[in-house]
Amino acid sequence: MRTHRWWLALLAALLTPWIGPHIDRYVPLGWVLLQARDNSPDAGFWVIAGVLLGVCYLVWVAVLSGIGAISARRRREP
Repeated sequence: MRTHRWWLALLAALLTPWIGPHIDRYVPLGWVLLQARDNSPDAGFWVIAGVLLGVCYLVWVAVLSGIGAISARRRREP
């Protein structure tokens, strides 16, 4: 896997919408983590945020790897 997929996956994970009651507007995960750092939430929040960030990151890596595999297969076919 190329390094740029890892960076793209991290960026996409930070831009993934935060779970919760934010129906009226888009709230990215990275913004929530940045704001939470200043407000010092409890440990449970950091566990939920860490798990969510990890899951989103792995999903984005899988999606980008799948796209890369499909495009590589199409390039090899005559």
